[in-house]
Amino acid sequence: MFMGEREVLVDQAEPALAGLPDPGEPVFYPRVGHCVYRGLTEDRAAPGKKLVELEDLEEGSRILIPMERVPTLRLRPAGRALEEIQQELSSQFEQPSDDEENLGSLIEELVTDGSPRNLAKGLKRLHLRRQTTGLSREEEQTRRKIRSWLAAEVAISKDCTRAEAQAFITRILQDAMSAHRQKEREEAKERRRQVKAQKAADAATRDGEEGGQQATSDPGRALDVSRETAEAEEAAPQTAETDAPAETLNSTEGAAEPSAEKLVRDTAVEPTDEDTEHPREGESTSPPEPS
Repeated sequence: MFMGEREVLVDQAEPALAGLPDPGEPVFYPRVGHCVYRGLTEDRAAPGKKLVELEDLEEGSRILIPMERVPTLRLRPAGRALEEIQQELSSQFEQPSDDEENLGSLIEELVTDGSPRNLAKGLKRLHLRRQTTGLSREEEQTRRKIRSWLAAEVAISKDCTRAEAQAFITRILQDAMSAHRQKEREEAKERRRQVKAQKAADAATRDGEEGGQQATSDPGRALDVSRETAEAEEAAPQTAETDAPAETLNSTEGAAEPSAEKLVRDTAVEPTDEDTEHPREGESTSPPEPS
């Protein structure tokens, strides 16, 4: 399928070609896409200069790369990372970035690296942004390009059509997004529970503080009331003890020293024998009638 003849082929045992597959096998060229590695050839315009020949799988065009540049291009064999792609796409979504510029720089780094895992990471980042806030036109173009590259990887690995590979990727992303939505609902529920518990704790703290403030709002008055209560308690027994002797003393003084009024009254009522005149026989004690 990928094999093809070229007029000039040279020795493949070059250090710059380490890690590349045999000629005729697919490779991934970062930022370009999937190609067929055709091997080494010589530049006809510059005899002796070695070139790496690639054939673009999408367009069928021929790509010639000076061999000294190959180590910097990160060329890698394609179609050997199906499990790695599937694991990354089905993993949890990372937290979205609010900084668009940072997201763009991150996607650029992932695309430049070109490894299957990093391409899958870039696709997931853009897919989540597309499902939440939407993508700019440039971001959407980048997303489609990355997805096309991953679909080619899957198609080569599974030996299936591109449409089947795209459906495979869609199912994985849908399952991952469903799990992400469920996780968001659970986290939101937990946040609501924590807020409710915090409000209840704050209310209990407020009630306790208000009760303490009421008890200590007028410390001077509380002190006066306490002082008055203590004085009343101390005075009560003394009053009970002094009342009875006072009454006894008053009664004794009244008996020993009767008042002048009482003495006059007693004298008038009870005349002594020296002042009493006894009537003679035959005399009437009645007063004489007026003439």
